[in-house]
Amino acid sequence: MIITDQNFSVIKKAILANEQGDLTLGEAATAKVYRVLRNNAGQILLDPVEIEKIPEDRRWLWQNPEALAMVLQGLQEAKEGKGRSLGSFAQYADLEIDD
Repeated sequence: MIITDQNFSVIKKAILANEQGDLTLGEAATAKVYRVLRNNAGQILLDPVEIEKIPEDRRWLWQNPEALAMVLQGLQEAKEGKGRSLGSFAQYADLEIDD
């Protein structure tokens, strides 16, 4: 990840999250899609994602919060070593797939 500009400014002195953890940023959040990053200090960075630059065949994932959450959870579990091998699937590589 590259932070392209280190010049941050305070846009709200304090906001409260609701019971679901949602925050309302108002006019400060002008992009439609954000990648959310958190560091070890608990600071959160919203990085605007230009969805038009994502290949169309992969765009659905960014537009489906439930599917994206599952993918991110799987990646986190893999990072923590919680995955397990199901063996090779090479035997299926040449199978014809009907659309």
